[in-house]
Amino acid sequence: MGLLQTALLPVPPDRVGPVFTSAAYRPADGPGAGGDFYDLFAREDGRLAVIVGDLSGHGREALPQTALVRFTLRTYLEAGLSPRSALQAASAVIERQLGRQFATAVVATYDPRDSTLVYANAGHPPPIVVGSEPFDPITACSPPPIGFGWATGTRETTLSLPGRSVVCFYTDGVVEASVEGGLFGAERLEAIVAELGEGSASTLLERVAEASERRPDDMAACLLRVEGDRSGRCSRVEELELDGPAATRESVSQFLDACGVGPGKAGEILRSASLTAQRAGSVILRVRLGEEEPQAELHQRGVAAPHMAVPATPDSPIAL
Repeated sequence: MGLLQTALLPVPPDRVGPVFTSAAYRPADGPGAGGDFYDLFAREDGRLAVIVGDLSGHGREALPQTALVRFTLRTYLEAGLSPRSALQAASAVIERQLGRQFATAVVATYDPRDSTLVYANAGHPPPIVVGSEPFDPITACSPPPIGFGWATGTRETTLSLPGRSVVCFYTDGVVEASVEGGLFGAERLEAIVAELGEGSASTLLERVAEASERRPDDMAACLLRVEGDRSGRCSRVEELELDGPAATRESVSQFLDACGVGPGKAGEILRSASLTAQRAGSVILRVRLGEEEPQAELHQRGVAAPHMAVPATPDSPIAL
């Protein structure tokens, strides 16, 4: 199974534009092999695209499904869609063909022109980013996997990487490897990424395997190594797309709280978001971090064709 899965995964180039890249896959110890997938390619617009995911099934039956998910996501990314829009559009196609299975995925683009990483996920761990400033991912309101029958791809993160940085996308088999006393965990993985130097994704998985006692699930990882000039500060934008009912849920308050928006401002935003979403059908809640205080905005999404969950026009800000 490990050989079959490896044969179906692409071999990325050592470098895409100014970014050093690598990817690796390591099958599970036992019958849990099969299900992890990744892709890494350059888009025509100059951005580097990354896909990493995990299918719930294992064995030979999982191989066609992993290919289905990977190539469908790649199709929408190659068409120029943003990570969030690619997940939304692809999930509507994929979940009709998954049967009782489901898939987690993280989809990302990196633009070397302004050193900006954009990612969206569906029930998948966020990337680990080791750079000039610490990065603590915000996971509040994380959308569900593809195939659950619920809307996914509703969250998107934009992160600037002005200095030298390493970005690690991985599957849960990496952090769920068994070590004495529990699981390997994201903290140990971040420590290895920070110490990796010029090492590749294969070296990363080897280090995890050496430090763990048992690996009951597949492991996959993609690394991006960015050589920045350290000019400018890291900044971040967190986005949450809401429909009418979702705009009134308590989880939105948790998202705003995780972004550092105070209770008074959060209440005002929730009222505006609820009214706008009920009137327009959906609204994008955008929080800009990196300033003295988080700056929250509401943006109305453009009208799109029903089968393409992608704005036909740029979203427009709504006064709060």
